[in-house]
Amino acid sequence: MTVALDEFLGGLYRSFGPPKQMGESAPASDRPHFFLHRNFLGEQDLAILFNTKRCRYQCKFCALPFKSSREWIPEDQVLAQFKYVLEEDKHALGVLERVTIANEGSVFDETTFPAEALTQITAATRKLPRVRKLVLETRLEFLTVERLREIAENSNKQLDILTGFETVTVDLRERVLGKREPLENFLRGLDAMAAAECELTAYVLFKPDPAMTDEEAWIEAEKAIDYLHEHCAMRGVPLTIRLNPMYVARGTQWARRAEELNGYQPPRLSDIIALAEKKRKEGIPVYLGLTSEGLSDEEKTYRAREDFTRGLLKQGIIMNGDGSVSPRQHLLPITDVSSGAAEPVLERK
Repeated sequence: MTVALDEFLGGLYRSFGPPKQMGESAPASDRPHFFLHRNFLGEQDLAILFNTKRCRYQCKFCALPFKSSREWIPEDQVLAQFKYVLEEDKHALGVLERVTIANEGSVFDETTFPAEALTQITAATRKLPRVRKLVLETRLEFLTVERLREIAENSNKQLDILTGFETVTVDLRERVLGKREPLENFLRGLDAMAAAECELTAYVLFKPDPAMTDEEAWIEAEKAIDYLHEHCAMRGVPLTIRLNPMYVARGTQWARRAEELNGYQPPRLSDIIALAEKKRKEGIPVYLGLTSEGLSDEEKTYRAREDFTRGLLKQGIIMNGDGSVSPRQHLLPITDVSSGAAEPVLERK
């Protein structure tokens, strides 16, 4: 039976476009978990989730390590994953403007991601002349100035370090989230980034503790954003915030904690949008994390709250693409403008 053209196209879009599933494990060690060529914040981005040995930390709220390998995946297999993605996206290589490299852990952790594979992959992007930025996901403790400079020089790209900061309160970071990342370790990594002239994109969780009220969640998220902004401004590190509404990731310790609470409620999308709008007005680039990465049931995400509508979700999607988070502009107000001092300087990269 012949499939109607619109059904055929719709099927392709669901399988290979933005709705593409991302919560499943790679079928083999020479295939990545996930990749997607996407329009991201106004740029053509190739995002790759490499299939490597799982993250050693396994934070209490994160289900991503569950699908990763317990065994070491060697350099040749990781390079085969990259070649597979390039072959799949070969007709679009000429329009790419950025490449995002992640392994659902830390690509700078040499006990999970082969160091030489990262060197070769990043250096190879030099052959993509329109690509100006490499986005590399990692905990900051694995960064050194020498390694960052080496990758930047070999690739001839601007480096943007993508990291899960999550929240600033020490008790929440350790007892509730299990980050095992002291703030002083984070700041040392930020110092290395500053010396190597990198940019930072940091995840901040809205409602990191399931016991929080909506009001407490707002206060905590804003405090985390302000902390990051202050320390990045002091060091001249351009900052972008990804504000993530917390979801209940299946099988995690955090999920069990949420299930034990009487009347747990996920965050409200309207609060996420309002806080993002507020911080943007203060000159801090913020975009919204609107996906649960295939790791949660819909009724345990912001979609289950009373404020959720398709119109509100569309508003969030439009915010992410409206140009307010520009990859070439960062506001770094180092002075207190409320005291009548000079206006913040617009720093262009």
